[in-house]
Amino acid sequence: MKNFLIAFVFLFSSNLFSQININPSNECEEIIFQNANPSNQLVSLSTPIWEEDFSSGFPANWSKFTSNTVSGLSTCNWQWTTDGTYGYYNGNQGVSGSNDLTSSSASNGFLISDIDSANHYAYGQPSGSTYEYIESYFTTDAIDLSSYSAVSLEFEHLFRYNNLGNGSFTPPTVYISSDSINWTTYLVNNNIANNTQSSNPEITSLNISSVAGNQSTVYIKFGWVARCYYWMIDDIKIVETDPNRLEISEMTYGGWWIGYQTTGDIGIDYTFNPMAQVSSNPYRVEAIVKNNGGSAQTTTKLNINIEEGGASVFTAFSNPIISTVNSNDTLAAKTDFYPSNYGYHDLRVWATSDSFPSTDTLVKGSIVTDTVYGVDYDWNTDGANAGNGFYLGRSCGGQVLANAFDIYENTTLTSISFHVNDKSVVGAELNVELYETNGQVWLEESDSYTLKSTDIDSWVTLPLLTPYPLFAGTSYMAAVKGQQHPTDTSLISSTTNPNTSRYLQDNCGTGTWYTVSKALLIRMNFGISTSVIDIENKKTFDVYPNPSLGFVNVFSSDLTDFEVNIINCLGQIVFTKRNIMDSNLELNLNSLKSGVYTLSVSDINNMFSRRIIIK
Repeated sequence: MKNFLIAFVFLFSSNLFSQININPSNECEEIIFQNANPSNQLVSLSTPIWEEDFSSGFPANWSKFTSNTVSGLSTCNWQWTTDGTYGYYNGNQGVSGSNDLTSSSASNGFLISDIDSANHYAYGQPSGSTYEYIESYFTTDAIDLSSYSAVSLEFEHLFRYNNLGNGSFTPPTVYISSDSINWTTYLVNNNIANNTQSSNPEITSLNISSVAGNQSTVYIKFGWVARCYYWMIDDIKIVETDPNRLEISEMTYGGWWIGYQTTGDIGIDYTFNPMAQVSSNPYRVEAIVKNNGGSAQTTTKLNINIEEGGASVFTAFSNPIISTVNSNDTLAAKTDFYPSNYGYHDLRVWATSDSFPSTDTLVKGSIVTDTVYGVDYDWNTDGANAGNGFYLGRSCGGQVLANAFDIYENTTLTSISFHVNDKSVVGAELNVELYETNGQVWLEESDSYTLKSTDIDSWVTLPLLTPYPLFAGTSYMAAVKGQQHPTDTSLISSTTNPNTSRYLQDNCGTGTWYTVSKALLIRMNFGISTSVIDIENKKTFDVYPNPSLGFVNVFSSDLTDFEVNIINCLGQIVFTKRNIMDSNLELNLNSLKSGVYTLSVSDINNMFSRRIIIK
C-alpha cells in the first residue's frame, strides 16, 4: 500500500518574524541546500565518446520491454516526454504532468517510466491494494568502444520509489554487457530512502571499464521493477575515465552511516541543537567517498573543517584507506566536535588522496541553541526555507505528523513549535502531542488551538499541559495533530533534511504510523517552565524558553487585556507591549542585548514577574 497519498506540494511566500536571529551568509545558505543533494553537480569535462540527449524522441534502434510480474493489467514501457509524471500521488489526479526532470537538455525531451500513472490508469483509482509490480526496461543498440580501455557511463536522472527492501522490488539499475546475454549490474538509487525524491537532476557516473573497456559491442540497459512513482533519464554519455578521480556525497554530522549502527541511536542531523544535548552527543562528521577513476587511490581520507563566523574552530581527518576502483567507502572523522559557543556553525568536508588533490567541498550548517531542538533549515524562523506541506485536518480524519528526537541529556519539554503552511485555513483546530518513538506511546499534549489569520505561513508555539521530563537514551516524537473536518483545513510545512526520522499517523485509515517522505518543521523547546500561579485567584502565566536566544513566549489562559514590560538591571523599561488579548503571546526580543532582565505581566487586578536570560 502506498503510504503518502495525503502529501501535496505547495510553494511558499514568506513575510515572518524571527525566532532565532542567526544570519549565515547567503553563500553558506546556498551551499547548504546544494549539498543537501551533493550529486547535483557536473561530473566530467571529458569530450563524450558517445551520447544521447533524446532530441529525436526514443531512438529507433533501441528496444524496450515491460511486463506485469503478477500477470495483472498494468504495464509501463519507457516513453519520450517533456511533461514529467502523470501519477496520482501528488494530488492532481493525473490531469497534468509534474515533477519533470530538470536535466541539461530537458527542453528537447527525456525518457520516463511512469509506473504510478500506469497502475492508476489500469484501475482508475487514486490508491489501493491493486497496485502491482511492473517490470520496465530499455536497451541501447551496440556501441563500439574497442579503442578505449577506460570508460565511464554518465547520465542525469530523477526518481522516486516505495517498497525498498521488498523482494519484489528492484531499485533503479543499470546493466552493462558486451554480448547482450551476460550483464553486469550497477545499482544507481544512491541510497535514497523510500518515498523520497532524488536530486533533480541526480547526476550519476559509473566506471564501466571492467565490462566495456576495449569491447566492440557494448550494450546499456536501464530498468527496474516497481509498483509506484517514476524514473526519468536524460543526457546519457560515455566518456574516457580519468585515472585519478574521487567523488564525495551523503555528508552527515549525526553519525547516520556509522554511528547509529554502533551506538544504537538514530543518528539525526540536528540543525538546531541545544548545548546540553551536544555536550553528550557531539557532532560526528561522516561522508561517502567513491573512487570513480581508473586507478586505486592510496591514503584516501576525509578532511573536516568547522567554522564559526568565518573562522576555523575545529579540524579533523578520517583514518586513511586505499580506495579501490568503483568502491564506495564511508569515512568518518577520528575525533568528534564539541562546540563551546552558541550560534551558527559551518561544517565542511572534502576528500583527498595521494594522487587526487581534492573533491568538491560539501557544507552543512547547524545552530547551537540553548533550548530549541530542530531538524529544519529555517535558520531565522521566518519561513524562508519552508517547503511542501502535509495535511492534518482531513475530511476522513485528523492526521498526526511528527519528527523523532533522540535525547542524550535529561531535560524537560515545555512546548512544541511548528510552521503552518500558507494553504492552511483560519479556524482549523489542532494541538501538539508528545510520544515515545518506540511503539508510538502517547505521553502528553497541549490544549486544542484554533488557527488565527496571523498564524498562516508563520510559526506557532503551543505549551504542553504539563512540562514533561525527557530521559537520556530515549527517542521521542514531537507531533502536531489535526481535527477531522469536511474540507482540508491545515498543513504543516516540511524540510529537506534527509538524515532524520519522521512519521505520519494515518487516521484516514487504521491509525497506522508510517514514515513520511520529508521531515517536518516541528521543533521541541526545552527548559523548566517558569510558571507562576496566583493561588488565591487561580491565575497562571508561563514564560518559555528561559534562557532564550531572543524569542520568548508568554502564556496565560486566565489574564485578559494585560501588559508586558521588560525591565533591565538599571530598572529601565526597555520593551513594552500593551492591551494584549492573546493567551499565547510571542515576543521577539532580538533587539535587546544579552543579559538578565525582569519580565513583568500585569492586568487591572494582577501583576506577576519573572527573571529571564537572553543569550
